[in-house]
This record gives sequence, C-alpha cells and structure tokens, in this order.
Amino acid sequence: MNIPEGRALRIGDLAKRAQRSARAVRLYEGMGLLGPALRSEGGHRLYDQNALVRLGWIDRLQSLGLSLTEIRSFLDDLESAQRGPAAMERARRLFEDKLRQVRDQVDALQGLEAELLDGLTYLQSCTSCAPETEYVACKHCDRPHEIEAPVLITGIHHSGEGTNR
Repeated sequence: MNIPEGRALRIGDLAKRAQRSARAVRLYEGMGLLGPALRSEGGHRLYDQNALVRLGWIDRLQSLGLSLTEIRSFLDDLESAQRGPAAMERARRLFEDKLRQVRDQVDALQGLEAELLDGLTYLQSCTSCAPETEYVACKHCDRPHEIEAPVLITGIHHSGEGTNR
C-alpha cells in the first residue's frame, strides 16, 4: 500500500489502493477530510502516502461508528484547540468514549456467544431422535439433554403458539 517516494497517485489509483471509489475520495475531499497533495499540469488530483494514511484513518473512525459528518466535526474540534495538548486531550476523550462503547459491544457479543454455545450444546443431544420423528414432538421433548433448553431453543418450540400460523 506504500507509494514509491516521489511518485504521486491519481484519484483512481488512490481509491483502488484504499479500496474506496473515486467518488468517495472526492466526497472526503469536498468535506475537508482529505486534500490532494498537488495537482498535475492538466489539473488532475495527485495524492501521496499521506492520503493513504488519512483514508485508513477515516476507515478506522467509521468502523468505530463515526459518520463522515462526525469525523469532520472531530477534526474541527481538534483544529480549534490551537494547542497540541488540548487537541490530544480532545482526541483522548473521544477514544475513551469509543473504547467504552466497543467494550460494551464485546460484552454483548460474548453474551450472544454463550447463548449460541448453549443452544448448540442442547441441539447436540437432539440427534438421538429417530429420523422420522415429527417436529411437533420437539416441542414436548422427553429425551435427556445435557442442559436445560436455553431461550434460543424454547423460542423455537413456542414460536407459533397463540398465533394464527
């Protein structure tokens, strides 16, 4: 992904290396998130390694859930600080907030992982039924299971009760 020193990229080449469309790169530039390193004599946008770094940075911030407008606002906030320590303090606060959000998401996903594992553990013991066993028998299964039916299973068993389906 490195651009050879002294070699600028046109917008299409930059977009391809960054796995973005040229349209997205123009949008980022129009929003002030990215600026061309220079222009060719013919007026073509030319970008250097810094543009790839910035596009990777934008991608990371979007992965954290920031919209392009929020990223622009973040940049405005940093630039308005005028002093390095104040700007980095603002960045630190944003990163701490995003870290808390990511950790909350990780916790939620770990809970879902545990539920799926319980569901799979329960379903492992469902293989003891004869192949011709009808599905309705599963709702009132009398076979032994390693664990109590988890919500993912009981929801299957009770999905149609009380409805017109």
